[in-house]
Amino acid sequence: MSQVRISNSLDGIAARGGVGTMGTFDGVHLGHRYLLQEAKARSEELGVPLLAITFEPAPAQVLRPETFCGRLSTPADKRSLIAAAGVDEILELSFTREFSRTSATDFLEALERATDLRELWVGEEFAFGRDREGSIEGIRDTAARLGLTFRAVTRIEHGGDVVSSSRIRKHLCAGEIRQANEMLGRRFAIGGIVEEGAKIGRTIGFPTANVAPPEHLAPMADGIYAVFAQLGDAGNLLPAMTYIGTRPALNTGARMIETHILDFDADIYGERLITHFVERVRPDSDFPDVATLVAQMQRDEATSRGILRDATHKVA
Repeated sequence: MSQVRISNSLDGIAARGGVGTMGTFDGVHLGHRYLLQEAKARSEELGVPLLAITFEPAPAQVLRPETFCGRLSTPADKRSLIAAAGVDEILELSFTREFSRTSATDFLEALERATDLRELWVGEEFAFGRDREGSIEGIRDTAARLGLTFRAVTRIEHGGDVVSSSRIRKHLCAGEIRQANEMLGRRFAIGGIVEEGAKIGRTIGFPTANVAPPEHLAPMADGIYAVFAQLGDAGNLLPAMTYIGTRPALNTGARMIETHILDFDADIYGERLITHFVERVRPDSDFPDVATLVAQMQRDEATSRGILRDATHKVA
């Protein structure tokens, strides 16, 4: 990530005369990665840099906040995932309502002046600009006028369904983490700083590291998940189980991500914890008393250990 340049405006772009690829890239899923890989291969064939153009916040957050159910990656995670695809520079443009009123033609003309791109690659369903006038055909016509080679990459399928950010969000909301991971091409992960909680878990034999859900991230279905926990960005993956919900059995209310790292006992308050989700063990439940809750958590632990043994060497 350190060698990838991040720019926030068209002024001063370093990756000039190269191949560009453009999209929201939320989650950087298998479809996004295929687009990035194809554009990367083309840039290497031509011996020119690869520029990835994206927008923050996601356009739907700005234009349709009442229906937007959440992101698949934080801005920082998205940058890291795009950078890992081998791009030379990321142009991250601020998306506002004012910016949304820019015509597709005006934007492409400004982009070409600033970058002198040779080729532009997008996904086949990509559209942008005022009233989404920048359709594939519209982009192709403008690109031809500018002398810019244009490529629209076919979307890929998995399990008979087109891979898309919206479909992955639906899987997460339904607790279908395996299906979400398969479309992401990696395990869905949430990172955050471990906060002090009520420490109730410690009193019942299941101490947890509590992380507040990141703002604007797509909500996952409540329940117990088998996960791998990672302390810091370079830490080892530790087997764990995570609870997401409002703790109805303990009547504490605030929604948190609570991770019990198996066979682990250390003070990690204030450290960054990344939770990599493998499979949902069960939905959230209420229990008549603490003893019943503990008995169920013991069963959840046994189930999680089995899932994680099988998942250790799998990518997703």
